[in-house]
Amino acid sequence: MLKNKNVRLFLGILGVLVLGYILWNVRTIIYYFFAAAVIAFVARPLMRLLGRVKIKGWVLPNWLKSALVLVTFVVIIFSLFSMVIPTIAEQAHIISKIDTKNIVDRIQPQIESISSWMQQANIDQDELQNILQKEVSSIFSMGDVGKYVSGFLSGITDSLIAAFSILFICFFLLKDGRIVDNVVASITPDKYLDKIRTIFNETKDLLTRYFVGVVIQITIVMVVITVGLTILGVKNALLIGVIAGIFNIIPYIGPLLGALIGISLAATGQLEAHPDLSMTSFVLSAMIPFAVAQALDNFALQPIIFSKSVKAHPLEIFLVILAAGSLAGVVGMIVAVPAYSFLRIVAKEFFNGYKVVQGLTKDL
Repeated sequence: MLKNKNVRLFLGILGVLVLGYILWNVRTIIYYFFAAAVIAFVARPLMRLLGRVKIKGWVLPNWLKSALVLVTFVVIIFSLFSMVIPTIAEQAHIISKIDTKNIVDRIQPQIESISSWMQQANIDQDELQNILQKEVSSIFSMGDVGKYVSGFLSGITDSLIAAFSILFICFFLLKDGRIVDNVVASITPDKYLDKIRTIFNETKDLLTRYFVGVVIQITIVMVVITVGLTILGVKNALLIGVIAGIFNIIPYIGPLLGALIGISLAATGQLEAHPDLSMTSFVLSAMIPFAVAQALDNFALQPIIFSKSVKAHPLEIFLVILAAGSLAGVVGMIVAVPAYSFLRIVAKEFFNGYKVVQGLTKDL
């Protein structure tokens, strides 16, 4: 008897190791699947809307609804790229014309204004200026830009394969909405079948609300910053708005990085057009759209997304994101909320007898 248990234990461990090895080697496909699932979650409301369309009593079939949704998605992405790519080329041209020594000279008064503090901290001002000039030169080096562009072009084939794979998977997730449910149900013991179905249904509804909310959040942040910078006369305001919107996906640190990059790009564009521009006053004015966008995001958008869509307290979400960031860095911070939401639903179904689970899932 003991020998049989040991054999089963050994085979179980071996099976887990083999499964882990296989999953690790096909992780790219798993990434594609999760990307397709996110698009499918966002597209669910549009699928429902198309489901209400009737032409003389004829209802659109699932394959046609799925195709229309994906075509709409591709058109939006291509339209955005067609607007952004020329501005990227223009911004690269502007960066190539920047006189880095002139930038350092322009901000020298600000450096000198804190010289007393640097002296107290035993910081060598000449060394700081040399480091600053070296860093500015590296930031605005066209050699680096060329390296990034070359890397982008060399990976364009992989990008096309990824795009096709994601769209192909997404088409079938939309067309056969219960395909994953059926696969999981087929390998689930009958006594857990009802719980698994409940988990899948609640997860799809919750994540659909969450990802749709995130798309709305990114769009509003992008529009606010783009409009604000356009009013200030900043070149390539759309590109900066798109960058800020994308970085806003990363909780807490993303908006800061987006603002830093955005203001830097805005400043380089204005320096090229107005060499005598006061950098301090411009940077302060350029910060206004980013501050407005973040105030709107922090006090209106995030509470709605986190409280209404995933039904969790903002402090709870903050701690979860910090923990995920410590475990898996930026990727962990991005996937923290949907992963935590899924785990709460699973805990509610299987471990609802525990007080701590009841407390964490009372609003679900």
